[in-house]
Amino acid sequence: MRSTLAVAHGLLFFLALVAVASAEERVVMSYPLFSPEPTHRIVAVDATTRQVRIERAEGAMLSIPAEGQAVLVVASKKGGPLDTLVRVKVAEILEGNVAVATFGPGALPAVQEGPAVLGRPFTGLVGERPVDTATTKAIRSLPDLLVAKAKPLANGLGSFNPIAKARAAARRTASSNHLKQLALGFHNFHDTYGCFPPAAVIGPDGKPWHSWRVLLLPFLDEMALYKQYDFSQPWDSPKNLAVAEKMPAVFRDPAREGPLDTLTDYAAITGEAAIFQPGAVTMTSADDFPACLKTAKKVGFASITDGLSRTILFATVDPARKIPWTKPEDIVLDDAFPGIGKPAGIGAIHPVGQGRVGLFAFADGSVHIIADTVDTETLRKFLTRAGGEVVDSSDLSSGGSSAHPEPNRPPLLKVIADDDGTLRLEID
Repeated sequence: MRSTLAVAHGLLFFLALVAVASAEERVVMSYPLFSPEPTHRIVAVDATTRQVRIERAEGAMLSIPAEGQAVLVVASKKGGPLDTLVRVKVAEILEGNVAVATFGPGALPAVQEGPAVLGRPFTGLVGERPVDTATTKAIRSLPDLLVAKAKPLANGLGSFNPIAKARAAARRTASSNHLKQLALGFHNFHDTYGCFPPAAVIGPDGKPWHSWRVLLLPFLDEMALYKQYDFSQPWDSPKNLAVAEKMPAVFRDPAREGPLDTLTDYAAITGEAAIFQPGAVTMTSADDFPACLKTAKKVGFASITDGLSRTILFATVDPARKIPWTKPEDIVLDDAFPGIGKPAGIGAIHPVGQGRVGLFAFADGSVHIIADTVDTETLRKFLTRAGGEVVDSSDLSSGGSSAHPEPNRPPLLKVIADDDGTLRLEID
């Protein structure tokens, strides 16, 4: 019952997003790979009896299907994308969502321990007609093995990894949620102090001492960490460097590869024309915090005359910058600002299609993505708080690439019958 409900919920989501196949294709079966991660795992293979033991992956919504004909989606190469369809018969269901299944001799080279997806496909193309589970007879008509071929890209190279594509979309969503949390903390800071947090609190020696990221900690459910930070010392004092080793997850972009570190992936836009203006808060002595916030230059929502929904607060920072999260360093809006995809500009580390995008939190709390093909002068209009430019969000789709990614739908497995009756597999 749980499996049926999970599939039904997934289908409701999928039917609203799936693309219809071209007129030249006759899709005889299809199956949405609902999760960006494989839902099952092959844990044992007996080549002599051609039996395989399959477990449900930890945290996966979909359970093992009922006994009978099914399909198993596996990788043709170890560590590669799930691009191969194997016809199996679920012979036995064991405790703990474990299945024992058999497969044909033609699939023996492809069946090995590792990630997989196990399920019963649907008749025809999901989204094109009422959804019916494929009949036992129809599944039996499948060959032992079908391998999807890589589709050529515009650069002439083959590329195929629908699971990676879905995973990238999930990372964009997670990164957007981080930026939304930061924007909410920004608003709550304003509600408390009647002004925006400064990008940097200037110390009594005239140097930047404290970052807005530290100031937002109480508004990010990080009060305990905030209390460990010593505002009477600069950010790189030994005591505060110890705090820097405990970076909250909200400052890390899930799209950035590599080991965990304490470098921030999000920065404020700073400059005389931006929301975060330099020199807004200066400490007169080492013990002047937080009193200095009350005597600071008041910069609030009233100063954003261009409109909250048309003015950018935060953005992804280029990983080449390597900014410790407590360091008062950000993206500077000046005459040398290079735009998106450059180390001194906005970071574009999220892949969308064949390009890359940066993520942006606007002053109204919304988060948008902008392609690295958007020209710098257009972007500048959204970085100033009171430039008086007439702008529209559609302007951010200029430069030959849309600012919006393709629909975040699950990859779709399709068994297609050619004119001669030959079956082939596609996953897009």
